[in-house]
Amino acid sequence: MTAAAETAALALDAAVLAGEWINTNAEAGIARIVCTSHPDGTMRVRCSGRTAGGEIEDWSEVDAPLYSFTFESRQAGAFSAVFDLGYEEVRMQANVKAGVLVVASFNRFKDDSGRSNYFDREFFHRISKG
Repeated sequence: MTAAAETAALALDAAVLAGEWINTNAEAGIARIVCTSHPDGTMRVRCSGRTAGGEIEDWSEVDAPLYSFTFESRQAGAFSAVFDLGYEEVRMQANVKAGVLVVASFNRFKDDSGRSNYFDREFFHRISKG
């Protein structure tokens, strides 16, 4: 495969994912997700999470590979992202279903705190398009 063909294969339309998403559960671990798509077919994701004390912390922005639902589609419907918070690593997988962003997170603690690794699934509604 040529470099041009490889780039074309990676360029997906991320319009369905782009924008600001708010958690439907005001007490959940991830409060807000902002997905920013770029003309070259890449996307960046910024998350805001809740700490154990309830404060909101910025997890920063990371590259997020895009995925379509079929191999011939040019429409993105899902992404993955990894956030390294120092004390914890959050591996996120997300997809849009019926206008809702469904986020599965796999959370692994790295701080020797004795806390169990855990899985969570959360639902987000879009408040603005990107």
